[in-house]
Amino acid sequence: PMAADASPGVAKEIEQDDRKCGKCSRRISLVESVMRCRCGLVFCERHRPPESHECSFDWQQMQRQKLSRENPQVTPGVSAASSLAAFAQRYERYHPVASRKERYAQLLHTLAALTVVVMALRGILMALWHGRFLYAPQQLVLGILAGITVAWAVPQCLALPCSCRCCLFSWEVLAMPHWCLAAEWEQLKEHLMFALSAGKSNCLTQRLYDGPRTMRHIIHTVTERLAELAKGGSCG
Repeated sequence: PMAADASPGVAKEIEQDDRKCGKCSRRISLVESVMRCRCGLVFCERHRPPESHECSFDWQQMQRQKLSRENPQVTPGVSAASSLAAFAQRYERYHPVASRKERYAQLLHTLAALTVVVMALRGILMALWHGRFLYAPQQLVLGILAGITVAWAVPQCLALPCSCRCCLFSWEVLAMPHWCLAAEWEQLKEHLMFALSAGKSNCLTQRLYDGPRTMRHIIHTVTERLAELAKGGSCG
């Protein structure tokens, strides 16, 4: 008597004879037996093409994966930022201030940016005063070199995290210098708010950080709080 199937609906795996064609079962040569299709079977010369044996392998999926590997998706660059706000957000991502070491590194970065601006202004004034316009680019180059030293070399010597993108010391400054300057200005205001709030620990913290990051808001908040303290208010 024939044994009953183990369970209905469960297909049994049938191992193919490597010397027989998986389509017509014709005896094939030893060379043909090693030319295995991606579906796992071997075929005679007539049935070897995928379309000739109803190949179960997903060739289209393989081509899609190949194209994906050979043409990786390009992440939108910094130059793709659609607005100053988006550019500033990317600046903050590359210049974090969450930890103490990150804060120290970004303070050095801001000092370096101020050095570049001061040297550039100095060059302009010297060029106007002495009538030698070469002073302007000369002082700018000196400022950039000094800034790179402060922003890159000093943090590395102090084992501080350092990553410059979307700033005066990155390649983006060549394409959008005005946005880089604006991002540096926003970072400077954040450092000022952090210092005035004693590291986000005094009564100015909520007032400063809940409002807009503008010099007008910072000055108004500080003067208003000083007036309250002068009238006998407490810092609570």
